[in-house]
Amino acid sequence: MVECYNPAVRVIALWLALVAGVACATGGQYVKGGPEGEAADRGETNGRMFDFVSNMPEGDDWQIRVRDSSLWAAYGDGERTKEVGTANLSQKETDKLWKLVDAVEIPDRKKGKKDEDEGYVQLRLREPGGEGEQHEIFLIYVSRADAPDDEEVLSLAEYLQKLIEKYFKKKPEF
Repeated sequence: MVECYNPAVRVIALWLALVAGVACATGGQYVKGGPEGEAADRGETNGRMFDFVSNMPEGDDWQIRVRDSSLWAAYGDGERTKEVGTANLSQKETDKLWKLVDAVEIPDRKKGKKDEDEGYVQLRLREPGGEGEQHEIFLIYVSRADAPDDEEVLSLAEYLQKLIEKYFKKKPEF
């Protein structure tokens, strides 16, 4: 061991030893890419999701997707599709919308059929699974011929129209 009699050099040497010790003993762990990274929590991307797709017999359609409080809409006119936009709903609007979605009872309904002659509405609900489980996806079709008698679907469609008009200044016809 080398002895040092200069106090300034001694202070610098102690400071360097201290810094080196702290830097080497941070307690962190290096994680390589691969399967370990796939287990990371991705937040609300794995939450509930609802799709409302209105298909008219002429080929026009409205596509609406809701994830938590995020509302996205697009309009298709035959061959062309135009994204209308994305909006963040208020808490009150979010609560009301999900209450209307739940009132339709998508998981408990019969699947229904696509009615190409009258047009139809496609409703898809994705429910998150438990820890490590897959999502449950429920898909139903409601014919326009049956829709006037389906109060829950009508209430949901009317509220979606109201939200689209409020946030995107477009009046959807579905």
